[in-house]
Amino acid sequence: MSFLFPLYLLGVAALAVPILLHLRRRPPTEHIEFSSLMFLEKSPERVTRRTRLEHWLLLALRCLALLLLAFAFGRPFLSSIKLPSEETKLNRAVILVDRSASMQREGLWEAALKSARGALEQFNQNDEVAVAFFDEEFQLAADLPTLAGLGAGARVGSLNQLISEKFTAPGWRGTDLGSAMGQAANLLLSADAALPADHREIVLISDFQEGSDRRQLSETPWSEDVRVRCLPVSTSTAGNLSLTLASTPPRSNIDEAEVYRVRITNSTDSDSPAVTLAWKGFPDSAIKTLVAPGTGRILSSPPRPSGAERGTLVVTGDAHPFDNEVHVSPVQPRPLRILFLGEESDADKAGSPLFYLRRALQPTPALTPIVSTSTTFVAPEISTLEVVVVSGEWTPETGTALNDFAIGGGLVLALPSADTGTESFANLTGEADWKLGEAEVKDFALLSNLDFDHPVLQPFARAQIRDFTKIRFWKHRKLEMTASETSRIVATFDDGSPAILEHRIGEGAIFAFLAGWKPEESQFALSSKFVPLLYSIFEHAGYSIRSAPTLYVGETSHTKPGFYEGEEGGQSTLVAVNLAPAEGRTSVFDPAVEFASFGIPLIDETAAMEGPELSASQKIKAESEQKEQKQKLWKWLILVALLVLITETWLAGRLKVSSPKFKVGAMEPQT
Repeated sequence: MSFLFPLYLLGVAALAVPILLHLRRRPPTEHIEFSSLMFLEKSPERVTRRTRLEHWLLLALRCLALLLLAFAFGRPFLSSIKLPSEETKLNRAVILVDRSASMQREGLWEAALKSARGALEQFNQNDEVAVAFFDEEFQLAADLPTLAGLGAGARVGSLNQLISEKFTAPGWRGTDLGSAMGQAANLLLSADAALPADHREIVLISDFQEGSDRRQLSETPWSEDVRVRCLPVSTSTAGNLSLTLASTPPRSNIDEAEVYRVRITNSTDSDSPAVTLAWKGFPDSAIKTLVAPGTGRILSSPPRPSGAERGTLVVTGDAHPFDNEVHVSPVQPRPLRILFLGEESDADKAGSPLFYLRRALQPTPALTPIVSTSTTFVAPEISTLEVVVVSGEWTPETGTALNDFAIGGGLVLALPSADTGTESFANLTGEADWKLGEAEVKDFALLSNLDFDHPVLQPFARAQIRDFTKIRFWKHRKLEMTASETSRIVATFDDGSPAILEHRIGEGAIFAFLAGWKPEESQFALSSKFVPLLYSIFEHAGYSIRSAPTLYVGETSHTKPGFYEGEEGGQSTLVAVNLAPAEGRTSVFDPAVEFASFGIPLIDETAAMEGPELSASQKIKAESEQKEQKQKLWKWLILVALLVLITETWLAGRLKVSSPKFKVGAMEPQT
């Protein structure tokens, strides 16, 4: 037992008072006069010290009352009984460290690891602590059982080993802050199934940049049982410039210069608006401009130099280069493998569909059509073929195979002739109730009711090029069909029957031309609309003639920005991978305001850090005060003292003498 105010124990000296009072010789308190002694003179009493104590129980009760009062004022407590924070209280925490691309900035990663080590040292051996890192993914480095039972030094040592083995530097992915916090909270709450914790905490260490993804925090309610302690890290150098690709050039001629539109963003804490944009390694291409702090600007890049096959645009003007580059691979033709069902010899016959197809499909800056022929068709894998063109007459079995090809994601261009059977066309489309026949045409037919809202005809929607009336059709098929959600008529003939039909099926599509391309049937293959319409169909099917969009880290298996060799359609390609644009938005948001809007309870770490550092003696005193305040033994001592005093009062009344005592020898006769 210890005492909070041990000086009050000096009150034990008051025990001498009742002892002395019991030893004191007291004269009789009652006197009765006798007439026979009235003429005698009273001799003085000889007071002698009492040699023995009387009423031991009464004395003991009085001493015990004084002793209890002295102990109560001394505020006793049992130091052997631990506080709930020392023994019974279970703290469970996840230290969550940001390792996204924005942490590449100067000093942030080292500061984050230092904060993680300091946070580990604040938890005692009985606490359960896990360590996790996050970017676009949540990576649990050490779970709760791994660090359980370890002291602060051992936990820090384990963290250092993990850092040296797996987390030597931040990555290049974006920041999915909401998902990481949600998974950390789920980890803490799921651990309660085995043993509920008294305190659950997420120690969040991050630069809290504005570009972090926090959408999940608004979509999923936050548990009030999980509190968050935010430990922000910041750079010593303010300001940041970010460069992202706004669009790629929609070139139609391979000889056109490659000029890219880029966005330059200047952070709000920047102290300079001056920026320089150039192709890396080509200083002569540099252009200078101004971007005010806190704003962004879109501008066209200098033309790609002839020697910059692996071209990199770079912006200079800040101290943090992690987001100052955009890698742009040159426009590379994409192979488009097309199979024509027919004889190869037809390619040299003027007027055959294959003759027009070969001459229409010329290489573009982003598309290289490769046309092959075959007289028979067995549905191949979609990875070896993208488009099949079928014309004239085909068997029902071929129609079924083409239907399977379209379901798997292929594109079928069908040109039924007058000899094409209804069953063969039905097997191709998968619509058994559609009927195909020959239409009666007087003089010629024209296209009407063109759906310029359809993606295939949108390029022709302008007034200058939307006129299709010069294309005449001498013969065409008549299709009787029922309306379907998977079918859409792109254009009709002037008699109302479909002329161009799109039929979506499975992962692919079928485009049916209800008039042939031969000159004896139509002028379509000879018109200026023929080639752009074919490429528009390819683009609508996913085989765009435009430059491929840039890829970002996280969308591919590549873990950092740069150029990578790949293969597509049997041809080698050069892939450019860039940093996600959101990582360049490095302005800091206030977690106290942001998280409060999501209902997330926070721990005010700043207020705790501002308090004075306690010495060893002050910590012992504070711990003693907490134990005494928790136990409050003095209340029980006061209660027992009151009971003792009540008992003493009652006993004193019971021991009171009712008859006087006389000593005749104490009187002497008067002379």
